[in-house]
Amino acid sequence: MRKIQIFPLRHSYRFSWTGIFLFVAYSYALTAPMLASDLFPGTTDSEESAKLFVLDASGSMNEYLGIYQKIHLAKKHVKHYVDSLSERAAVGLIAYGNRLPGCQSSRLYQPFEDDKSKFRNKLYGLTPSGATPLAESIRVAGTYLAGKKRPVELILVTDGIESCYGDPEKELKILQSKGIDFRMNIIGLGLKPEERAAMQSLAKVGKGSYFNVDGDGDFQSAVEKLLHKETISNMPATYASGSTRTSSPIRILNWERTKVDENKNAYTVAFEFDHPGLKDRCITMNLKSTASDSLKPAQLGKLRPENPEKVSKLETVCPNQSTGRGKFSFEARNGSAASAVLELWDMSGIPQVVGISQEVQIGKDFTEGSGPDHSEK
Repeated sequence: MRKIQIFPLRHSYRFSWTGIFLFVAYSYALTAPMLASDLFPGTTDSEESAKLFVLDASGSMNEYLGIYQKIHLAKKHVKHYVDSLSERAAVGLIAYGNRLPGCQSSRLYQPFEDDKSKFRNKLYGLTPSGATPLAESIRVAGTYLAGKKRPVELILVTDGIESCYGDPEKELKILQSKGIDFRMNIIGLGLKPEERAAMQSLAKVGKGSYFNVDGDGDFQSAVEKLLHKETISNMPATYASGSTRTSSPIRILNWERTKVDENKNAYTVAFEFDHPGLKDRCITMNLKSTASDSLKPAQLGKLRPENPEKVSKLETVCPNQSTGRGKFSFEARNGSAASAVLELWDMSGIPQVVGISQEVQIGKDFTEGSGPDHSEK
């Protein structure tokens, strides 16, 4: 068996169920999005979808939604979304209204660029006034996107439905008939039930999702979900399905089993990690048991292990160095089935996941001839 070098630990934690849910709730609330380009150095800029915002700057965006004006909510959370993308991600901006009268106010204010400061300047300069020409805005987007080969995510932020007698669904279908590779997500601000239904239908035609926003918290949640969807869509299929992928910065090497007594075994899961850019890091093991089906589903946040309701144990270590090897140990009853998946966390600021390992079935994966060696004692 290959010798495992154990790194010095700054902290080591063993969580009760209460500790688990406190840790999870905190991390879900505060974690910034993990990007596929961070997880996989081989992911190129051309593989990421460009983002084209279609922003409502009509007169009604001056109205309040909760304690904020709608336009200020939109600017705040669109900025957060853009700032959370990779440095090379291309973003563009179309807006309608913006002090232009009538039903031909849609303009491309920012073509695709990776210079986020230009996008922010255009975003901040919007002043609500005018109508809601959704169909025309989609036509403007189609004209701009024609001939572009990379996939595009249209993100419509609006507080109302079409007010200029256009047919947004028809315009989306025209874009699709032209072979433009896009999907359209919609964030609706304070919409009435009938307006919400219309936007849900439009999002469905655009093969995207609709997010209803009735306040600041709803908008934040919608943005985080969009970021999560984008990260998952950029993940290679083999990784997203849980198979082995060596390019992740956190990897399970092997497992060992030692008999404790007639009813119990001790297990050790060895791993390695490398992420030189992190100043402060922690590694978490999520141990899942098929015997824990009775647990209520746990809301573990984005980019967490599949079937989180089956997580029966969570342990964390925080190594001092950015590259190294280590191991987690646990005990389990004979005959119990378990699997392990590890997460690498950046703890230097707001905690965020920057890597996740393959999921290993203890006692099944990594047998001779099918992967790294395992050892039984």
